[in-house]
Amino acid sequence: ALEYVNKNYSENVTLEDASSLLGFDPSYFCRIFKSATGATFTEYLNFVRVCKAEKRLATTTDSILDVSNDVGFASVSYFNKVFKRYRNCSPSFYRSARYCRDM
Repeated sequence: ALEYVNKNYSENVTLEDASSLLGFDPSYFCRIFKSATGATFTEYLNFVRVCKAEKRLATTTDSILDVSNDVGFASVSYFNKVFKRYRNCSPSFYRSARYCRDM
């Protein structure tokens, strides 16, 4: 499941896709995934997407919207919210400062 997320993070990855890939019922898959990783499937997917976005923000001049779409977020506002949750700053601040302060 982790490999699937890491390879397909930019696509519309769903819990149902990942669980059926492994032959598990979605609710059983959720329990096993959380037990193994300490994170929900969605939390892990968003973490991977934020990590990929960080690299793009630091190495390109692509717009925040383009980065958001390219790493798999359907909405730039949701991307901003998730990015801030994981990095304690907005994507635009991260790009300009190249780091985020602990707040």
